[in-house]
Amino acid sequence: MKNIFSFKVCAAAFRVKPMIRFYRYCEKMGQTVYVYGKNKVEEVHQLPELLSFLFANLSRENDCLVVVEGDHVKQLKRALLRAGGAGMLESYA
Repeated sequence: MKNIFSFKVCAAAFRVKPMIRFYRYCEKMGQTVYVYGKNKVEEVHQLPELLSFLFANLSRENDCLVVVEGDHVKQLKRALLRAGGAGMLESYA
């Protein structure tokens, strides 16, 4: 059964390297990643799409929401924290 987990990416705390590690882990586990910002939603198929979207939509006033859909949500939450992404997170859903 597929599950969903989401987290906000805050511009002030955003770091590229942890996001790259996290996305690669999602790819490896076959998860679907969506990103939402400035009233736009995009399904991410490749790492450059994710980074481009975040660079274009993150600002002091606007956070982005990353949504992951798949069978390995608990593992992905742990992977994000291990990758150093805890500083980027405002909240989990």
